[in-house]
Amino acid sequence: MTGKVYIVGAGPGAADLLTVKAASVLARAGVVLYDDLVSAEVLALACPAAETINVGKRCGHHGAGQDQINRLMVQHARRGQLVVRLKSGDPAVFGRLGEELHALREEGIPFEIVPGVTAVTAAAAAASATLTDRRMASSLVVLTGHRCTPAASLPLLSDSEQTTYAIYMPGPDYSATARDLLRAGLDAETPCALVSNAGRSQQQVYRLRLGQLHSHPSVPAPAVLIVGRVMAVEENIKNAAVAVPLHIPETGDAGLHLQSLAD
Repeated sequence: MTGKVYIVGAGPGAADLLTVKAASVLARAGVVLYDDLVSAEVLALACPAAETINVGKRCGHHGAGQDQINRLMVQHARRGQLVVRLKSGDPAVFGRLGEELHALREEGIPFEIVPGVTAVTAAAAAASATLTDRRMASSLVVLTGHRCTPAASLPLLSDSEQTTYAIYMPGPDYSATARDLLRAGLDAETPCALVSNAGRSQQQVYRLRLGQLHSHPSVPAPAVLIVGRVMAVEENIKNAAVAVPLHIPETGDAGLHLQSLAD
């Protein structure tokens, strides 16, 4: 008898940020296929008898290929097991969800998606800020700075000052990210929040201006960069450091091009 696959959002890392349904499914799972960024405290909620398999793949590091992950989901479900495909954050945001759903549909495997708290909302909470504020931001653009595959250019918006940019995986080369944002029309004085390990015990929040981003030290992954007027918590912005002007070449290779939100 065919089992079922639950594609579950593990949230930013803290177990108490899981949905009740996600915790319930984990407690009943026979097999858990989890990503690298899923925290140990979330994994600890899995049924003690469950088989847990790390299928993580991160930029610059070899891991399970997508085809292999798809095969594992199908194989275990065909054995009648309840399979949890556990993804950091929310499965629908930069999580290759489309590829996995296609594989399950092709094989006739029942599935269900359990959403999770995505990294950017956790990062905004860590920075004690909003992503949208009708006085300052009328749009939110979600991007990834992932460098493992070719990426499209950053979309040019008609009113970048009224836009909040949320960038997953912005490093480790922040200078390339900064160049693309400046090219898109943002001012070097635009406030930013660089958040590492949002929602976890080792969470760190760095406040700076866009013109200072290129010289900022790399922070531990997972990291999110939020750029926009909504980050202007003036008393917390570090103005002591003088921003060094960032050279933006007029022609030639622009370095990193940020990738628009797409599955």
